[in-house]
Amino acid sequence: MAEKTTQSVDEAIEQVAEGAEEGLDEVKESLARADRSMEGAKAVIQGAVGKASELGAGSAEKARLYLDEARKALGDARQAMGGLATRSRKQAEILYAKSKEQYEILVRKARELFGKVRDRVAEVDFKAKGDQVLDYIRHNPGKSVLIALAAGFVIGYIARPRD
Repeated sequence: MAEKTTQSVDEAIEQVAEGAEEGLDEVKESLARADRSMEGAKAVIQGAVGKASELGAGSAEKARLYLDEARKALGDARQAMGGLATRSRKQAEILYAKSKEQYEILVRKARELFGKVRDRVAEVDFKAKGDQVLDYIRHNPGKSVLIALAAGFVIGYIARPRD
């Protein structure tokens, strides 16, 4: 039996989910760094309140450094989110192509099957089959009546309304 070389849809979805988790972990880490930097800037600014202006200038410089770190961490988060979106879009395109290919195969097989059935029906001579049924009924009237009763019972049972 030939080994399957393409991914199933479930495997591809699982791969996208794993990639999304990795991307989200990177985003969480970047946002955590940004949050820590913002907290540091906040602490420095709060510590500078009420102190002399020369201390305030140094505190402002420290706060600016923390804010720069936060800006960098937020940029990293934005870049990680962009990469995650790109990977997800590529996986969606791959899944779409695979689904479309499978759909086309199914359509082709359905058309072939329909053609075979149509040819088979065209080959059947209904007039001859009808004549054979009438001959059977003439030669076996008892069996024919029993078969008709059984068929009527089954059809009646199936077609009766249910409460």
